[in-house]
Amino acid sequence: MSGILFTQNNSIGLGVEVEIQIVDNQTGDLKPLGLEILEELKDARNSVRGKAEIFQSMLELDTPICENAFQAGDSLRQSLQAIRKLARAREAQIIMAGTHPFANYSDRLLSPSGRYYSLIERNRWIAKRLQIFGLHVHLGMKSGDHAIAMNNALCHYLPLFLALSASSPFWHREDTGLASSRITFFEAIPTGGHPYLLSSWSAFENLIDKLVISKSITSIKDLWWDIRPNPEFGTIEVRIADCPPTMREVQALVALIHTIAGFIDAELESGLKFSPPPEWVLRENKWRASRYGVECDLIENAEGVSRPFLPIWNETCSAIRPVIARFGYESEFKFLSEVLERGPSYRRQRDAFDGNFKSIVDHLSRENESDRPEWKPT
Repeated sequence: MSGILFTQNNSIGLGVEVEIQIVDNQTGDLKPLGLEILEELKDARNSVRGKAEIFQSMLELDTPICENAFQAGDSLRQSLQAIRKLARAREAQIIMAGTHPFANYSDRLLSPSGRYYSLIERNRWIAKRLQIFGLHVHLGMKSGDHAIAMNNALCHYLPLFLALSASSPFWHREDTGLASSRITFFEAIPTGGHPYLLSSWSAFENLIDKLVISKSITSIKDLWWDIRPNPEFGTIEVRIADCPPTMREVQALVALIHTIAGFIDAELESGLKFSPPPEWVLRENKWRASRYGVECDLIENAEGVSRPFLPIWNETCSAIRPVIARFGYESEFKFLSEVLERGPSYRRQRDAFDGNFKSIVDHLSRENESDRPEWKPT
């Protein structure tokens, strides 16, 4: 497999994927309508972008290559609107979050696909638990080495993406105590979780060779890292984020990721080199963001010095302000600051819980329909 072809992109374009949940109107439980909805959408594929996922009660929406977060948001909303209409006709609705608060993974119907069957065969119970839902953002890269350099630099910012998107506090009728329980599921397999830290594209090619020869993976798609190169698309794919409940939050998080990538790209162009964080810092900061969300303290350097999330966020926004202005994302960052202040989804879901887990589904449904967070009155 040496000499993996990397599709070159001239600019940092965007491709976005969100994994959505189909739930029953009456029970609030997941409902296996994905294949039925996709069948009806066949004639509308040019305008509605939906794909099957591992279970039939979920679908993946994606975008074409977009220049900015606004285009990506418009594309996703168009697809969501069409799919929501078909779900309503089947007494179902759409919600978005990193997990469903009470659905039992053992009740899920697998989508008919050789890849999904092989995932279950190889990983058994671990794969069966993948009733989880993420936001993936592809960033166009100029070359394989450009992708590795971007990958290493973005690793420093992954905790910000996770903390702000965290929307999976509940699992199987239990408050996990985490802001994002979803992100912990990938840690159970050696090809999941935080990425292997590499210095060059040739090192990545060498790694893939060894993983394939050893039968650890069959293709690069088997790398379920928090961030990974995607040679076919010529991108870096940021996969750490939970799926937020609203497209408004999706759009703002895409703007954040796009802006930081634009900032890093300019720094790379000027000759700056980025080393990834030490592995222990990468793992610890991911855990802190998963456990505490935006209430976490993050380790800032190899000596172990930590600071609260808020001042780190404010300093990051100050450093990237020229890129925010260049991309026209001021409104998106103002909204993200409001989310940080008033509460990401993990906090809103806990506020909405009234002892009946369906109340969380109802809350997520209202947010998704209105496309805005439902904050507790102050």
